[in-house]
Amino acid sequence: MTPREKATNELLYFIDQFAPGSNNRDIYEKRLNNLTNAEFGELMDRLASGEEVLALFIPNLSEHQLNLKRNLKIAKQLGVELFEHLYLTDPQTGQVYKTPIRHLVVDLPLRRQVQMLYKKMSVPEHNQAVDERSGQATGPSKGARISYPELQVNAAKGLDNMVLELIKYRGGDEKAYNAMNRSILETGDASLEEINARGPTTVKATQTLSVFLKSMHLDPGSLDN
Repeated sequence: MTPREKATNELLYFIDQFAPGSNNRDIYEKRLNNLTNAEFGELMDRLASGEEVLALFIPNLSEHQLNLKRNLKIAKQLGVELFEHLYLTDPQTGQVYKTPIRHLVVDLPLRRQVQMLYKKMSVPEHNQAVDERSGQATGPSKGARISYPELQVNAAKGLDNMVLELIKYRGGDEKAYNAMNRSILETGDASLEEINARGPTTVKATQTLSVFLKSMHLDPGSLDN
């Protein structure tokens, strides 16, 4: 068996160990077989130097998924130490100390939602300019906005009161917004439950939509409530 065949078999073996039965082995087998000896050697050099790393293709909801215990077992077989002692510097004294236990140290990808870019944030000049149709801040009173994907993320976290405050109290419900601000000025905090208990209120956009629907001879139903 040639050195190339040995390297190929070892690479394909461990690739398949991470997600047994997946198509990752077939993907890399086809890729390696299409390389010339020179190209194969260059790939091995890049892998050895860390310039290139191999990726696993695990689609969402696939029957073949990664497993933590299996990954740790494979890392041990490869001689890769995933847990290391950390040397931390105390910000007050400048003293460097070694952690008594080992911690997991790995490279992780990071992806930020474009809606959260700081470049899109702005600071309003005041809170006096309001859109007559939606009841929401506009013009110089308009600051940062929250998008639908961000609302979904927070709703998934169970932050229902926060979502309610953003889309109702700060989203065009003038009476509730004024009551919240008044409570903050007078007591230092505000309770959404207490404000809701004073009586039903709604955002201006709902009333505007009701008018639009009625002008089209459509019954808005419960939108008025």
